[in-house]
Amino acid sequence: AEYRFNAEQIDYENNLHAMGLLPVNHGNQPNMQAAYLFNYSGKPWLTQKWARAIMDEYYGTGPEDGWPGDEDQGQMGAWFVMSAMGLFQMDGGASEEPFYELGSPLFDKVTIHLDETYYPGGTFVIEASDVSRENKYIQSAMLDGEPLNKPWFYHKQLIDGGTLKLQMGSEPNASWGSQPKAAPPSMSRGVSTK
Repeated sequence: AEYRFNAEQIDYENNLHAMGLLPVNHGNQPNMQAAYLFNYSGKPWLTQKWARAIMDEYYGTGPEDGWPGDEDQGQMGAWFVMSAMGLFQMDGGASEEPFYELGSPLFDKVTIHLDETYYPGGTFVIEASDVSRENKYIQSAMLDGEPLNKPWFYHKQLIDGGTLKLQMGSEPNASWGSQPKAAPPSMSRGVSTK
């Protein structure tokens, strides 16, 4: 991670050239989805690995980290906030039935207070048992007391309130969320092959 997932650090004279040198340039919005693509490929543990690597290496707390890339409209900061909670939306919540994908949360507990004007659920709590820098991999998940064996859930399940419980561990669980039917919804699912 010499360049911390950021082509902005490579070549200030010709940034377009620099962007072609990194397979993932988190320093620009077109690459925001890169870590989460593994949820679609049956390898959600790689989403967990790379989302955490980007959070650990690209973002920081020093003055030089305040604007590390092409921060248009706060999208890079929003990526971090959502990813730190363990959530992401590939389509920005614009699908007919919006959903959240799971990554690797940084916190052992996050409480989302839902605005009662719009959402009836009160709060949605994300609990990540045993989470740490090393324990970045989801071992199992429960959503509202039911097993969640896929790396995503619907927005309507969040706004109804409840709890997402994640058991975290230091080694990838290659069987959790890896079945083909566990992949998040995509536009191509409804496309006919005829």
